[in-house]
Amino acid sequence: MLLPLLLAILIVFSSSSASQAQTNTAHSITYLPLIKTQHISTPFLATFDGDPASPQAWDEPGWEVTVHSRDGETWYQLEPMEAMHGTDCGAPPATHTIRSYQDTVFSCRNHMMTAIRASGYGMIYLTPNQMADFSQGEAVIRWDMSTLRTSGRDWVDVWITPYDQNLQLALDFQVDGNGPPRNAVHIRMDFNENTFLAAIYKEFSAYHLDSPIHWITYDDVLDQDAKRRDTFELRISRTHIAFGMPSYNLWWYDTAIPDLGWDQGVVQFGHHSYNPMKDCAGPCSPNTWHWDNISISPAVPFTIIKGNQYVVNKDSEGTPVRLSSPAPSRASLRFTGMYDGIEVSFDNGTTWRPASLQQIDTSQANMYHFQSYWMPIPAGTTQVYFRNTQEAQWLVRSISVWAPPA
Repeated sequence: MLLPLLLAILIVFSSSSASQAQTNTAHSITYLPLIKTQHISTPFLATFDGDPASPQAWDEPGWEVTVHSRDGETWYQLEPMEAMHGTDCGAPPATHTIRSYQDTVFSCRNHMMTAIRASGYGMIYLTPNQMADFSQGEAVIRWDMSTLRTSGRDWVDVWITPYDQNLQLALDFQVDGNGPPRNAVHIRMDFNENTFLAAIYKEFSAYHLDSPIHWITYDDVLDQDAKRRDTFELRISRTHIAFGMPSYNLWWYDTAIPDLGWDQGVVQFGHHSYNPMKDCAGPCSPNTWHWDNISISPAVPFTIIKGNQYVVNKDSEGTPVRLSSPAPSRASLRFTGMYDGIEVSFDNGTTWRPASLQQIDTSQANMYHFQSYWMPIPAGTTQVYFRNTQEAQWLVRSISVWAPPA
């Protein structure tokens, strides 16, 4: 636990931030439907209620779930791992074995878990159909999360990005993914240390925020626990950021920032696995993170429509991906894909067009990484065909349609 002297320093530094945070801890909030026809800012809350008899795959309407693993041998089935909660949803340390992409995000005991093992690189992103709206001042993004960490190479992060600049495979270093979005706010758990880094991205360039208490980890104020879920909170405006754990009066950041130049952002909650067994001084394992009570206030809803197939390749290119509802106006097709030459058809294969990549920093481009695709889709489209004219072993996955607020 934190030594008395260090605790005193912490309290002096962050008391003003905590007081401000505590005045906003109670909200009357509701879960918004998948599609809203009006541009209305209201609080959003996801409580992940449900008490199944065994771990159940979680992929709810209104959320984009992206699961990615870099190495070719894991494109269709992941490396097995022991994920927390037993086969009967028994509490940790009980575990059950997972192997499939669908198993990586699951529910037990009225909360949601993410678990992934990747000897290469793996990531999970959970994106609600709600943008943080700080156009009138400050937005608060809050979530409850477990604190047990079983490897320094297994961590979580949060991206806030302008709607049309979101990246499905955002990453802040070049080992995999597509680099950072053009403009964004990023909060990331540090390697090996249970503290957090913060950065602002402008035109793909990072501005890293300084924390006067970066050396304080959450281990200094709590005992790590897989069962207890503690509250993390990000307060954001165009010119200010505060991030910490309000219940412990621990605020790593409470600082002015250069004006972002934008005031609404898609929120992506990430879980990353980068060979979690490597460089480990003690017993290590890929981690299971437990999530609950994710809230965004105020929030603006946008549309997420899912496809009925998670993966398309050369063996299934003649089968359309059917959308759960017709594409609305101003919508975009969103997916990840491997290898150049991917084409799409919105008219049952009569005409084809090259798939369009989402804008990325060209210095981050790598033909051996999955890419993030983002392209207009005609209003009313109900199914999409994919093919590749250049490569035999191509792959498309995580297929959905997004549309901005009406």
